[in-house]
Order: sequence, then structure tokens, then C-alpha cells
Amino acid sequence: MNKIKNIITTVQNYRYHDMHKNKALTILSEVEKTKGKLADSIKQQCDKYAIEKLGDIKYAPWLYVYSIIRGEFKEGWIPDNYYGKVVLPKCNGISGTPAQIKNITSKLFNSHLFPDLVCYSSGIFSIPLENRVLATDEIADYLFDGRDSVIFKVNSSNQGRGIFFYTKDNFSIADVMKKGSGIFQKIIKQHAVFDELFPKPGATMRLTTVLKPDGTTCLKAAYLRLGVGTDEYVRSATNIRVAIDIETGALSDKGYTTEWNEINEHPNTKKAFKGVILPNFAQARESVEELHSRYPYVQSIGWDVTINTDNNVEIMEWNAIHNSITFTEAVQGPSFTDLPWCDKSLLS
Repeated sequence: MNKIKNIITTVQNYRYHDMHKNKALTILSEVEKTKGKLADSIKQQCDKYAIEKLGDIKYAPWLYVYSIIRGEFKEGWIPDNYYGKVVLPKCNGISGTPAQIKNITSKLFNSHLFPDLVCYSSGIFSIPLENRVLATDEIADYLFDGRDSVIFKVNSSNQGRGIFFYTKDNFSIADVMKKGSGIFQKIIKQHAVFDELFPKPGATMRLTTVLKPDGTTCLKAAYLRLGVGTDEYVRSATNIRVAIDIETGALSDKGYTTEWNEINEHPNTKKAFKGVILPNFAQARESVEELHSRYPYVQSIGWDVTINTDNNVEIMEWNAIHNSITFTEAVQGPSFTDLPWCDKSLLS
């Protein structure tokens, strides 16, 4: 039995790393069309670092991507597949699983910063922080009290999937039950600064916090995701990404498409990224650092955060399963050099 399990694990790991290799090399090929070929000398640095520091050549492809974006190789970078297969299993492990259960988030963190309205689980509708179960005839009235529509997110949903919009006219308890357990959230009216960049809802700051060995938490990386084209909310497959200065909340002069093409302005609104300071960023940073300290069982959390029209912080979700650091490592990293993550000794 153990032999069979080992074979299955070996096959799964091969597929995982092969998928990452193909993805990274595809991105490299696309970026090289505009930036030119990655120098052999830099590739050799990546290969050496992957083998000697991280323990295997299979971690080199993402280092190629980071290097072509930055024009040089940097010590301390963490490839995405190394992060997923080495760092997170060691530093988050099974304790990251609750992040997939969206209808327990408010209760877990005991916080009103999440826009959660009603939890649904196994036929029961309840108000998260009140421990109150709603009767069938109360549900719609509670959800649409002063609201035209709400959003429902199914547990384990990610990357824009498993998200549904309801109005009072199309709301159906039977339909919700078919979709499975999840959370109803209010639709956030985002700050005017985000509207100027792209006037559809869902502009999201992805903030990555870490729990350091001394027990303190801190923000390590940040970027803004914006919708594009006809998207009604931010989708992982089509979004625009712009790095955020974690000290000032200022956007980088350059943004990137999902094909990693550099842009200086949003393609739809033509709003330039240069000079944009995100509203109330300091409070957003303080909020996620404080919330992470309430859950000191994982070392890395990705938070999806926005600022509403009242200049208040709203935290849409958190991710401790695989909160990708690929983009921020490429454009503003290495971000984790003070942590014992980028060393093959972590494997032992």
C-alpha cells in the first residue's frame, strides 16, 4: 500500500512541476518577444541557485521569468512551485484549510471587516457574528434590507469561480442549496480612486502578510488587481496587475496584463498608474497584520482587500492554501529574504 501511495505521490509531483515549468516557459517566451532573449549568463545563475540553494533544477523556470521581468537575477527569489510544494506545506500545512471555508471567516477572526451578511451551510442560514439562525421567511428580507443585490460565494471557490449575484427578484433558497455551502456578502461600493482606474466593482488589493519567527506579523508584498474589458468583476484570467509600494500605498508606474505585457495605463479608461496613491492604505496594512496575529497557525496569508466610498477597509477574503506570490516576487521581490524559506534545508 505504501508503495502505491509513493508512486501516486511521485506522479502527482511530476505533473505539478511539469505544469509550472510549461507555464513559466510560456510566459518567458512571450516576454522575450518584447524584451529580447534572456541572457545565457543569467540563466546559468538561475540554474545554479535552483540547484544549490533550493535543491533542484525544476525550480529554475520561474527564476527565468523573474529575471526577464527585472533584467537581472536576484538572490532570495522564491519560485512559485517551490513556494507551493516546499514553503506552504511546511509553514501553513493543514492549518491553511479554514481559508477555503468562506462561511466561517467572520466568526474565525471575530471581525466586522469582512462584508459577510449570511452564512449558508447544510440547509441552515445564519448571521455570522450573532449566532442567530434565520427562519425561511426572514432570509430574503434580511439580505435585501436596503440592498438591491448581494453576492454569494461558494466554499472553496477561487479565481473568480463559484461566485453568483442575486437580487430580491431572482433570489431562490432552492437555487442556493443546489450551489452548496457558502457566504452571502454585500456588494462593496469602491472608493472613487478605484473607479477612476476601472469603474466596475471588485478592484482588489492583494496583500501578503507573514508571521515571523519572533511572533510578529508584517506586510511583505502588495499589488492591485483591476478588471478589464467587459468583466463585471475581477477575474484571474483577464485582470490587470499593478505593484503597490508597501510603505506609501503608491502604485508602480507600470502595470501588467495576464500575458505579462507592460502597460503604463489602464487599457479601457486610459488612466495612468503613475502618481496614484491608494486611499487609506496604511489602515489596510494595519488591519491585515492585526488579523493575521489572531490566527498564528500559518506563516503566510494572502488578503483580498478594498477601500469603500466611506474610506473604510473591507476584506473580501483570505487565502492560506496557495496565495500565489509569483507576480510580487517578479516585480518587487525578493520579499522574504529575512525568513528561512529560500533554502533547501527547509526540506529536511
